[in-house]
This record gives sequence, C-alpha cells and structure tokens, in this order.
Amino acid sequence: MVEENLPEPQAALPPLQPEPEKPKRHGGQWALMIIAVLALAAAVVFLVLRIIDPPASPVANNVERNENPGLDGIIATEMPPVQLQLGDCLRGFNSPLDPQTVVTCDSAHNAQMIGSFEVTGTDYPGAGELLTQSEDLCKSVSLDPSAGLDSTWTYHFSRPSESTWDQGDRAVSCFLSLKEGNVRSSLLPPEATDDAADGDVAKPEDQGDEASSSKAEETTES
Repeated sequence: MVEENLPEPQAALPPLQPEPEKPKRHGGQWALMIIAVLALAAAVVFLVLRIIDPPASPVANNVERNENPGLDGIIATEMPPVQLQLGDCLRGFNSPLDPQTVVTCDSAHNAQMIGSFEVTGTDYPGAGELLTQSEDLCKSVSLDPSAGLDSTWTYHFSRPSESTWDQGDRAVSCFLSLKEGNVRSSLLPPEATDDAADGDVAKPEDQGDEASSSKAEETTES
C-alpha cells in the first residue's frame, strides 16, 4: 500500500563547479616593457652621440683688456696670470699666482711683470735647480736706470712645479713689487715694452687656470 502525503524525496543536486577564472589582463606588464625598451634605446642613442660628438672642453677664463682705460687707469681686473704680458703694471699685487688688476703704468701700482722666459729640458730638473735658474733669469732682466730701484723692491717669480712640468709647462714669470706704497712709472726701459708689443719676447704658454694655480712661487730680496 502506497503511503500518501509523504514528502517527495529531494533530487540530488549536481556538485558545485568553481567558476572559470577570467583571463588576466597583461596590459600593465606590456606597458612597463615598452617603457623599459624605450629608455634603453634612448641611453644607447645618447652614448653613441657622445662618442661621435663629445662635449667641448671647458675654456679657461679669458679676460679682455680695455684699450681705452679711464682716469682710474684700469685695463683689466681679475686677469689670470697666464694672460699677463711683459711690462704689465699691477695694482694690489700680492702673489704672482693670483688674478691681477692690470693698470696703466702712469697710474698708481705696486708691482710690474718685468720678465717672461721659457726654460728648456725634457726631464724635470728638480725644485732646487729650477729655483736657481728662475732667480738667475729674473735678475738678468735689464731695468730702467732712472727707475730708482732700492731695497724696498722685492723679486717674485713663478716657475713650473713638478706637476705642471709634466703638463708641458716651462714658463718662468718675473715680477718686482714694492713692500709698501705705490709708484706711477714703469721699471722697464721703453724698448723692452716695445719689443713685447711686437711679439719678440717669449710669453708663458696658456696652461689654464688649474695649471697656473699649482705652479711654484718664490720671493727674493732685490
């Protein structure tokens, strides 16, 4: 006998299936790869251009001379030592290795560049030997007899150091300066400065600011 009013048996449900994973978007990764490739290409192009056309070397400071100085007599200020010329009169001189104020010799000044020489040789002769050569060269300069030099004047000269010698520096520059006070005339005879204007006197080679600052300096009594 069939029993009535019994609940119908529940049908077995199919097992739950995990939802299929959605494909991940790789757009972000591709964008990063493209950026990396472009950056690498730009670096390669930059390197090639530097090899083909390297940047220009820095140019040493070049100070122009005033050909028509005013009443103050100033021809140039902050003149690098390598740009000084034979006969230049200097105001406020302290050391031949400092930038100088160049003035006309009939205006107040306390020093003058009296000589410029090139020593010879391949091997560095040593500081002592070079010192002796430089002093002899500077004291061999003929000065104007009417200048009235006395013990108040001091010789200064710059000469190559061992490091600048290796760079090709052979320049010896000679100066005379007053211990105190100023004068308003040149220490050199007129013909000496005329020869310098004509280019007949050796001038220091341009070694650049860095080389000139490492040259050796000496001071001796007149």
